[in-house]
Amino acid sequence: MRSQRVSGGAMRRRRLAEIWTHLHNHPEPSMQEFATAEYLAGLLEQAGLEVRRFDSLPGFTADVGTGPPVIGLRAEMDALVRDTAGGPTAVHSCGHDANMAIVATVMLELGELGDLLEGSVRAIFQPAEELGNGAEHVAALGVSDGLSYLFGVHLRPEEELPAPYFAPSISHGSCLFAAGTITGSDHHGARPHLGANAVEVALEISEGLGRIRVDPQVPSSAKMTMLHAGGDNLNVIPGSGRFGVDLRAQTNEVMSALRAGLESVCARVAASTGTVIDLDFRDAVPAAMIGPRAEAALAAAVATELGDDHLRPRIVTSGSDDFHFYTLRNPEIQAAMLAVGANVQPGLHDPAMTFEAESMERAVGVLLEACLHPEPLLIGVAPAGMALQEKPG
Repeated sequence: MRSQRVSGGAMRRRRLAEIWTHLHNHPEPSMQEFATAEYLAGLLEQAGLEVRRFDSLPGFTADVGTGPPVIGLRAEMDALVRDTAGGPTAVHSCGHDANMAIVATVMLELGELGDLLEGSVRAIFQPAEELGNGAEHVAALGVSDGLSYLFGVHLRPEEELPAPYFAPSISHGSCLFAAGTITGSDHHGARPHLGANAVEVALEISEGLGRIRVDPQVPSSAKMTMLHAGGDNLNVIPGSGRFGVDLRAQTNEVMSALRAGLESVCARVAASTGTVIDLDFRDAVPAAMIGPRAEAALAAAVATELGDDHLRPRIVTSGSDDFHFYTLRNPEIQAAMLAVGANVQPGLHDPAMTFEAESMERAVGVLLEACLHPEPLLIGVAPAGMALQEKPG
């Protein structure tokens, strides 16, 4: 358990508690995380780290060590806006406050190593993960270019991964939203033969979603999640309307098939009903592209820091995360997100979300070990069911 020697358990706990408490009490919504970024940037700058703030959006990078960064740590800064008794309020109900506190503490402890740190590590504090496109904007700035490894971190719900266990990666699914419009002519309720009914058009699209053919071995779903058509006059048949579709797939290949299927369904329905159907695709988030060496490095770090009895296999979830935009831009990066068992209750995105605070301290130790020893000998560190037997080349 080597990393505990860097700052000591008591100092780590105090530091984590101070950083987390500040972030938890000062949540900011997506693309408005300016104060959050300034607090963290100032903290790391004061410790002697090299900080570069983004010009066009909230966030920054912080480098520690010498030479070009080889390892990256990513943390997302945004809170969710929830309806509360006091009205819409930003709340850290997804644990981003914990993720930031973990990464910031790792960077501070790396900075305390001084000349003992070989190479350098870059932290990326990004906005707007909850919008699904924050990482896309940040990756476009080139902050991940040249990295060999990129590690993320996220607390997990209790039923998925209880404390004190860890998984070396999270296999997120892809998601894509489509806002659709149906354009036709309204007509009298007594004369339905004069045009198409937008409600019936939307229902035909909804039924068509269930007939899109994709690989049945890959989890996926396509469903209509919003429909508006007609007004207060119940004797008018609406010719126009709006609808929304949510697409989910565990692989990017199946997501491409779902998108093509939706477009085909809408083209067919438009032709058969004489309407115009337009689709506006939004918030496309790619499925996970997990680097086997990064996953192995995190598995080895868990085993070294906590013992292999704390290690669990890769988490597979239909939820999405924009973390994977970094590997979409830089496919050569070995990237994986550490799953932290933290007894999250009642669940992520719940306004009353709570978690076990000690999980942050364990996560710091694991990520610190991964940063210090990213190229482990893999044999013997993987639990049953994990294909991590080869030494990385």
